[in-house]
Amino acid sequence: MFCQMFEMKQLKAATDPLPYGTLDVVQELFDEAGIWGLWKGVIPTLIMVSNPSIQFMLYETFLKKLKRKRASNMKGADGLTAIEIFLLGAIAKLGATVVTYPLNVVKSRLQAKQGDDDDKRNHYKGTIDAVTKIVHYEGLSGFYQGMGTKIVQSVFAGAVLFMVKEELVKAARLLVTGDLKLVNKSKLKPP
Repeated sequence: MFCQMFEMKQLKAATDPLPYGTLDVVQELFDEAGIWGLWKGVIPTLIMVSNPSIQFMLYETFLKKLKRKRASNMKGADGLTAIEIFLLGAIAKLGATVVTYPLNVVKSRLQAKQGDDDDKRNHYKGTIDAVTKIVHYEGLSGFYQGMGTKIVQSVFAGAVLFMVKEELVKAARLLVTGDLKLVNKSKLKPP
């Protein structure tokens, strides 16, 4: 009985697929595209680093304009509400996402496994080839496929990020200076 169980366990182990690990993926990628396959999508990825920079630039620009407008209306430039900060952050992230999303599409297409079918529309040699084929076969709208989901996710996250950041800055100023006026200005005002 023990021998039978041992043999069955050995047979099962021999037929179970081996785990598919990192080295397996690297080997498959190398077999498919050579050494350059390891670098597919790196150029758009490096350019995508600009997304947070664009986001912060837009946020700071909108913030300065809003403060300048308030100062000219004699309402005072300080004391933006959390909702106003949230909306500025959302608009800034939306702008950054719309500008950089085409690069995200190119990066994803380059890094996706390309099948062995005869349809060459989805086989890319590099970044320029991917951009050219997307424009040729799908038009400019091809760069924005799936952007709705990304906007819902990233715009909300960006808005919360700026709202929390501004509240943390106010709290830090309060701790450092002991000035309670900063706390009073940060309270949420009804619209």
